[in-house]
Amino acid sequence: MKAMVLKNISAVEEKPRELMDLPEPVPGRGQIQVRVSTCGISRTELDEIEGRVSPSRFPMVLGHEIVGRVERLGPGAGKFRKGDRVGISWINWACGRCSFCLKGEENLCDRAKWTGKDAFGGYAQYTVV
Repeated sequence: MKAMVLKNISAVEEKPRELMDLPEPVPGRGQIQVRVSTCGISRTELDEIEGRVSPSRFPMVLGHEIVGRVERLGPGAGKFRKGDRVGISWINWACGRCSFCLKGEENLCDRAKWTGKDAFGGYAQYTVV
């Protein structure tokens, strides 16, 4: 699949993203694979590119304002069906057990994973969530 990949931190003017071919992501247990229709850009991506918010690893596919259609279901993923239209936000995963998660404040979860920072985001043909 085609993806815009951030390979290192640098000034945005240096155009640090590169169009690359990556393997199509395979959904794991409880995950869905999404064919990306569109992905917005926000200040967060600029912060990641320039290092104010560092991705957890490189290379990283940025982008967290994703809209697409479910392409494949991983084992145990039953909430969606193939073809469903979905949106993917900044919160990719939260523990669901801490005091913040139990109050509906997943954005404060210490173990949260972030789309485009800890998990590949939407500047690609496919992503999983």
